[in-house]
Amino acid sequence: MNTEDRPRRRSGLRLAVAAAVAALVVVSAAGVAVAGSDTVAAPAAAARTDAFTRDQVGDIGLEPNPSGLPFWASPDIKVCATALGCASDQPLTVGGTAYVFITLNVPGPYGTGVSNGTMNVYWTLLGGAAQWPADWTSIGSVAVPASPGVTTITIPWVGVPDDGPAPGAHFCLLSRWVSPTDPMTFEGPNTVANTTANNNISWHNVAPIPVNAGTSTGTTVPFAVGNVANVPTDNDLVFGQGADRRFENVGGKVVVDLGGQLFQRWQQAGAKGTAIRPIGGTKIQILDLATARIAGIRINPGERPQVLLNFTAAQPASTVFPITVTQFGPGHAGAQPTDIGGVQYDVTVRRG
Repeated sequence: MNTEDRPRRRSGLRLAVAAAVAALVVVSAAGVAVAGSDTVAAPAAAARTDAFTRDQVGDIGLEPNPSGLPFWASPDIKVCATALGCASDQPLTVGGTAYVFITLNVPGPYGTGVSNGTMNVYWTLLGGAAQWPADWTSIGSVAVPASPGVTTITIPWVGVPDDGPAPGAHFCLLSRWVSPTDPMTFEGPNTVANTTANNNISWHNVAPIPVNAGTSTGTTVPFAVGNVANVPTDNDLVFGQGADRRFENVGGKVVVDLGGQLFQRWQQAGAKGTAIRPIGGTKIQILDLATARIAGIRINPGERPQVLLNFTAAQPASTVFPITVTQFGPGHAGAQPTDIGGVQYDVTVRRG
């Protein structure tokens, strides 16, 4: 054999083998191996799952939430002083560690089976309108499987921050369930719209407020008034309470301090409102917690100033007085005023 022919024959053999392999296996544009004329099926897409947190008692996870009820006092979020849990929200301690408990419900109306994902929890100043994500700060997250039924998730909150001018720590919380098989409707800057459109998101603005009976100082707490539009907006603060648990029955009083800038704007807009009375300086007394409204507070884009609410009471009581403050304003430029966030203050009156 001519030695010069050997490399040529080896090269020809390699080409023949390569051609045979090419005839047997072809890789499609989608990355699927095809052997001869038989296609190897791609792995099936993961089934759609649906885990949800409730906006209100009775919420079954419909998107958008059709109830028309306040969406910012989710019963599926609470804050406790220890990892052992609690029946209802407990007061926070600045610099301490609290524990956020989130209840995840499976299945919702849009999927079945175990949902694997990550629960994320955030805080913002206690109050109304909040921009996503600018106004929110992460507390923590945890990856968990959520099986059919109810899954309770606990996330520690280490180093609870100071919320500003009022003593103590008072915050709004937001939970977001993020899962590749449980997608969310697109999130925009309006936390209100995000919460009502997605059963993966819940907002919890419930603050326990202990008041010592018979003291003149009472308890002072904040309410942040925000703007979710891109233009200056006029906003109302609307008060409410249950007919069967009137704070006035124990000599309860609420005084709102708007602060210098907001009080001046309110006066310039005509000092409008219902069941209220200015009592000097920048303070306004609430005369009827069931019907009171402070109207026409101008808030500029990017602002979220805090007003202060002072609670006093004459007599101790064994019941809890849920008092709500809701911010009504436009959700975007040109829109009619709607509920854009609020707070439920759970007031307890103890002996002074």
